[in-house]
Amino acid sequence: MYVKHADGRDDGLLKLDEDSAEAFLDWYHDQKNRGGHPWEVCRGGNSTHISLYAIQDDEGWYMSLAGSSYGRSVETIKFYLALAKQSIPISLRDSAGIVARLTEDDYIGIVPKGTIPRYCGGLFPDTKMLDFMNLPDDDTDKVISAVEWYPIPKVELLPASAER
Repeated sequence: MYVKHADGRDDGLLKLDEDSAEAFLDWYHDQKNRGGHPWEVCRGGNSTHISLYAIQDDEGWYMSLAGSSYGRSVETIKFYLALAKQSIPISLRDSAGIVARLTEDDYIGIVPKGTIPRYCGGLFPDTKMLDFMNLPDDDTDKVISAVEWYPIPKVELLPASAER
């Protein structure tokens, strides 16, 4: 299934003996040769693929599903529900953001023209956003009227006598 649905950058995962827990553990804990997408289960771009991670913590193993891009949300939710129905211990990354998107309670960050609207979370440090956009060329006024703008910070010059 990995070969059929992922992009093939498995970091050696496909070479492991499927019947050897020790081989998997050795591979899992050897992070030095990583750079591919061994957890990708549905190929896509940098931010549009779906990944299903195996996670080991103090309580044991669980799965973690990631796929919060706008175009993959419904598919990711169906994936999550199917695994949860099978009683597989699973968490959904960005679940609060996905729920907010589905209930229309999410925020979409508007970024400056010329800024590619991906990975812009740093521009909105106080709000968790999954999606970003530039103002559209059409219906700009309609979008602007629906926007909740951050306050513009007041900028003042120091008096000439102030130390620098």
